[in-house]
Amino acid sequence: MEVAKWHFTHESEEDRLWYGIFFSMCKKFNVSWATASPTQKAFIEEITRVNYERELAKREPSSRPVRGFFDESVSA
Repeated sequence: MEVAKWHFTHESEEDRLWYGIFFSMCKKFNVSWATASPTQKAFIEEITRVNYERELAKREPSSRPVRGFFDESVSA
């Protein structure tokens, strides 16, 4: 029980940001992760990543540029 408690009380600000975005994207696009298709999961993961990196860039102006949706390289 103590191990589980630690996992729920020791998440970082970045973890909270990531999961907040992740769950809001699932809700926005009406995707249930447990029953989502591989395509739906890839979409949610990618849109979460982009929004997460954008949010980090707002908070840390010196951070690296954000890679676009499904791009191999960084977008302008």
